[in-house]
Amino acid sequence: MPNMLFASQRSALADARQDRRVTPAMRVKSITGTTISQCLLQAKIELGSDAVILSKRTVRKGGFFGLGGKNMIEVTFGVTDDSAQSDANAGYIQKLESQIATLSTSVQALIDSSGKRKWNDYPPVGAVEPDGMTGDLVSRRGRGKAAEAPSDPYAGLSRQLLEADIAAPLVRQLISEIPPGLTTATATSELRTLLSQKLLIANRVEIQPGGKLRVLAFVGTTGVGKTTTIAKLAAQYSLVERRKVGVITMDTQRIAAAQQLQTYGDILRVPVKIAHDKSEMVSQLSEFARQGMELVLLDTAGRSPNDMLPLSETADLFDGVGVVQKFLAVPATLSPRDMDNVVGRFYNTLAPDALILTKLDEATDSACFGKLLTMQAKYGIPLAYVTTGQKVPDDIAFPDSHAIAARILSTAIL
Repeated sequence: MPNMLFASQRSALADARQDRRVTPAMRVKSITGTTISQCLLQAKIELGSDAVILSKRTVRKGGFFGLGGKNMIEVTFGVTDDSAQSDANAGYIQKLESQIATLSTSVQALIDSSGKRKWNDYPPVGAVEPDGMTGDLVSRRGRGKAAEAPSDPYAGLSRQLLEADIAAPLVRQLISEIPPGLTTATATSELRTLLSQKLLIANRVEIQPGGKLRVLAFVGTTGVGKTTTIAKLAAQYSLVERRKVGVITMDTQRIAAAQQLQTYGDILRVPVKIAHDKSEMVSQLSEFARQGMELVLLDTAGRSPNDMLPLSETADLFDGVGVVQKFLAVPATLSPRDMDNVVGRFYNTLAPDALILTKLDEATDSACFGKLLTMQAKYGIPLAYVTTGQKVPDDIAFPDSHAIAARILSTAIL
């Protein structure tokens, strides 16, 4: 028996030697530049292409006693240090070897002091022991384990949440907040209320007459429906709410996107301008402000979440421009892993103010709302709009937390 125990420990030790993910170490470096793109290039030179952004802030450099100087961007990068990681792995394995040696000595001493009990010392299965109980050790031990195992009174609700693509840790947290001892119907009602309270819904964009120009920027990956969403909102604010609306598109990589917005602009009588760079965008914003526009909708080029440089170039567009509300468009059809990748990368680089869940009409079920809830628990970004098709201006809606909570707990097909 000890040999078997130590053999399994030696196997675990061999696995630990091969596991190079133990205690990863990270090298951190802060780089200052005039733009985030300049910081990225310098980081690639000094830290390599595996560097990731940890934080970003604006600092003031130069000047005298706080006077003069200019604003700079300080970006903190991190990269895994392989040499430090190897040292950490070696230390961990050495510690593990020491613990196994100590355990081996303790087990051997226990065996020597108590002696070994032979297999024929145990009563046969079904034999009657002195206390009159049957000696069916196997069956009695099984019943003991079953009795000791904690039962989940709301296992059915847990299963529903997991099937809705809510992350397991969040499912456990939600179930733990339901009072114990409730009937299934009451517990379901409690959970529905709890879900509606956990969902983050953004405030509606209100346009005050005579107020400052509001600028809403729309970011996201390619083909998520940003351009169509802008057309729907332009129709809503110009036709329904009778506001002075302008549109600027910076998506010059796709000719069809600019042409599509121009067509919608002609139909809605909303001016649409094309900006090829930041200076043109700033100039057009100033021109819209002089014309008395109340709202400007800004379309940006689609960016891959895995390409840091273009993503950071989009972030540069909003530096020093004033107050710009950024809306991240995310398709409901993404897998949980892909949605986390998209939201996480855009969150770290652009810090969006709200989410737009698009393409609900293409999702097979309500699991997209479970993924949304997981993203909100992790990143704290509220939901501003949901889109359900291509029709302008109809297929867009302001979200309702109670309706979404009911969808999460239902199996209805959208």
